[in-house]
Amino acid sequence: MRNLVLDVVLGTLRITLRVLSLVVPQTRSVVVTASPETEGNGIEVARALVRRYDGRVVWLRDGGPIPEEVRALADQGLVVLPKASAAGVWAYVRAEAVLFTHGLYGSPKPCARKPIVNIWHGDGPKDIRPDRTVGARIASTYLVGSTPLFSEFQAAALGVPVDRVLVTGNPRTDQFRQPLERERLAALGITGDFVLWMPTFRRPRAVGAVRVRSSHTATDAGHEELDVLLDGLARRDLQLVVKPHPMDADRRRWSGAVTVDEDDLVAAGVSLYGLLGASAGLVTDYSSVWVDYLLLDRPMAFLVPDRGSYDRALYPPTILDWVPGEVVDPRDRPFETFLEDLDTRGREGSAFRQAVARRIGLNPSSTAADDLVSELVRLGVLTSGSADLPAVAGTVAPGVGSSARSA
Repeated sequence: MRNLVLDVVLGTLRITLRVLSLVVPQTRSVVVTASPETEGNGIEVARALVRRYDGRVVWLRDGGPIPEEVRALADQGLVVLPKASAAGVWAYVRAEAVLFTHGLYGSPKPCARKPIVNIWHGDGPKDIRPDRTVGARIASTYLVGSTPLFSEFQAAALGVPVDRVLVTGNPRTDQFRQPLERERLAALGITGDFVLWMPTFRRPRAVGAVRVRSSHTATDAGHEELDVLLDGLARRDLQLVVKPHPMDADRRRWSGAVTVDEDDLVAAGVSLYGLLGASAGLVTDYSSVWVDYLLLDRPMAFLVPDRGSYDRALYPPTILDWVPGEVVDPRDRPFETFLEDLDTRGREGSAFRQAVARRIGLNPSSTAADDLVSELVRLGVLTSGSADLPAVAGTVAPGVGSSARSA
């Protein structure tokens, strides 16, 4: 019953906002929202807009404490409003453009006078096509990504024409370059150099939130391989830091490892991509994070114990045959190649990673948020003021990043 009421409310709001957006005069303003609120694409786009856009930048949020990053931007002029408020809805109606990571107000169909930009939350091989277990399609005028290979597939799934795909890079990767104090890492329990393990979720924390899955999961698989990894890292004076997916029902508490979640990062004032930028290497699976991590050219391993049973399609289907790192095989010296790459500080696997970056067409920019703002100005999505404000110069190609371990 609750879901039915919510569907009716969102359906009514979607239609009402669509009609109002066609007739209500616009102001020099844009609306941005992200989920979770600290999601790097949303934060970095808001940061670039506050710096470069001469209109009103409105951040729409749910309840709870305001994250440090949002408070800092509010001090610089960002207008923070509750989503569930008349002021928030009115800001949406009056805005000349809307930018979001996961939809907003039921995702009204965009109109020509109010472009909607889906800045999304990463490129990767997981199938995102909506079906009866996923939910409604998120309507937008443009989709932002970092690779033609994955972004164009996502655009097709979301109903965005290929010529509306903006391959300007994921703005969150700008956080790779932001300094991260050792004191903040220590607050998380990270006391030295570390490898980050970021598995995608198999069982969602709330059924229906993203996808309903079968009863079979891999949350208990891969333990023996992780024991091998922990032992190998300990011999190299490296910690294993686990960052579960926000939707993961498994909190991934593991003896000998440090587990941090969204709340931990917020409390310590650490962004996820700042944490990635400080890491010496990455262990992941089907998550899109490895695509962004290619920009750092550091060692990667792929732990996929459920490769034969994972119930979400991958694109392209052969992706695990050429991902840029060791696909861990429990029968054949697990993590050996990854650990050897760590020993060389990434030199051993660098050529292969750069070849994969070229294969997927990864945009190597280190100023993705500014690049996106510049492109939106060029397209006429942002019509007021920022055309004469140049983006921060400079791009970075795979291979130039240095980890905290080599600092």
